[in-house]
Amino acid sequence: MGKVAVTFNLLPEETSYDMEGLKNRIPSLLPEGVQPYKAEVKPFAFGLKVLEIVCIMDDANNVMDALEEKLRSIEGIQTVENTGITLI
Repeated sequence: MGKVAVTFNLLPEETSYDMEGLKNRIPSLLPEGVQPYKAEVKPFAFGLKVLEIVCIMDDANNVMDALEEKLRSIEGIQTVENTGITLI
């Protein structure tokens, strides 16, 4: 079993959502076995910003599922999109 880098985009429900605050909270929100690699707030559309995060984890289904479930449970986040998985 190897390691993978997984990229997610998180989109808020409203333009007023504090994406920088969320960016700073991401390490404390991640499940065990998931390490933050990069988090960046980017402009998206119509004043919305997207938080792009890259996490490193073991290539195991339960870890990926736990991460996605945790991200989807963040209050104020409307959409969580997995945009890429890469073996490292």
